[in-house]
Order: sequence, then structure tokens, then C-alpha cells
Amino acid sequence: MKALVVGGSGTIGSAIVDRLLTDGYEVIVHYHSADIDALQQRYREQPVQFIQIDLTQDVHLEAQLQFIKHLDCLVYASGTALYGQLQDMSDSMIDTCYQIHVRQLIRICRYFTDQLRQSNAGRIVVISSIWGETGASMESVYSAMKGAQIAFVKALSQELAMTSVTVNAITPGFVKGNMANVWSDDELFEIKSSLPQQRMIDPVEIAHTCSYLCHPLAKSITGTIQKVNGAWYL
Repeated sequence: MKALVVGGSGTIGSAIVDRLLTDGYEVIVHYHSADIDALQQRYREQPVQFIQIDLTQDVHLEAQLQFIKHLDCLVYASGTALYGQLQDMSDSMIDTCYQIHVRQLIRICRYFTDQLRQSNAGRIVVISSIWGETGASMESVYSAMKGAQIAFVKALSQELAMTSVTVNAITPGFVKGNMANVWSDDELFEIKSSLPQQRMIDPVEIAHTCSYLCHPLAKSITGTIQKVNGAWYL
């Protein structure tokens, strides 16, 4: 089995790569600015390939992705937070957020759909966010893009329902990792104190959910939004 993890060098993406390797997948890890030497060392002697793409740019997908054949699983975990009031969002900030979270997701899914249909268990898993479901003050643009991902998943799952391909989203709550690092220790303490489980979600929990969705027996699990939020319903 072969998987492509877009954003595979990030906090959640790398946890997903690790889990898919454990599950027996050959994994292609997409990265942008990560240290390739460190990545190669981390996955030394494992069935991993690397591909560097800047998703903020207008990527020629055929030129970049044509080496990938017989893909079974596409995981889209690329993304970055965008904090601030709407009136402080420049056009370039909005465009970049749209490019990474929506446009490239749609383009990459379009590129691989026919290939995934050739698999007996084709899978598309999108790592969205709780903010795509509820919206968040000071993250209106980010919330809009994550909401678009969810709408896309629901629509594409119906479009591919008669094929072997399932399409699902995972909407994490407050996850340990890069996106949480913008907060001070005091702010993190206050946030965690307000959560029902009073803890941040470990990225391996997201990876576990992704593994479940990619399992061959999950063929009827499609069009779903898997809420990994520790009962943080807003």
C-alpha cells in the first residue's frame, strides 16, 4: 500500500507518517521548508520518499507528482494558523491561506482521484479543524478555509460514493505542536483549564483516527467529520 501525506513534516503530518509506516504503508512525505537531512535521518531505512513543494505557489502538479503511481491513500495535512482581526488581514494573507488550505487541496485531489479509483481501498483524509465547524474569533479567514475543506469533503464523498474511494475529514480540537506554540505558558494554562478534558490532544490521536479511516474495513465510512476534540463542543 502507498500513501502520500501532504504536509508530512508538520506536527500532525509526521505523526500520521509514523502511524502509516507502522500500518505497513510505503509513504511519500511532502514538505516545504523542513530540514531534509533531518527528515532523511528520521526515516532512515524505512520505505519513505520525499517531495519538496511550496504550496503557496502556483504548482505544476504534473511535473511535481507524476512519479507517484499506484497511490492508495492521500492525506492532506498541510496548513498553518492565521491569527488576527479581519480588518488586519491583507489580500496576500487571505490568498495564501486560501491557496494552502483550499485551492491546492482541491487540485491535488483532482490530480489523484482517477489513480485512487484503481485501488481496492482508495482513501482521502483531510485534516481540517474544529474552527471549520464552529468558527473562531480572531481566526475568521482560517475558519472560512477550514469550513471550505469540510464542505469539499462532504461533496466529493458523494461524487465518489459508487467507487472504492472514501473521503473523510478530521477536525482536531486543541493539539500539542507548532500551532499551539504561539501562546505563552500562562495563555496555554488558561486555555487548557477551559477544556473539558483539561489537556491538549496528542498528535498521535489524530494519526490513530487517520489510520482507522484508511483501514480497508472503513469502506462505508465516507463523508464523515471525525471530531477529535476531547468533548470541546463550542
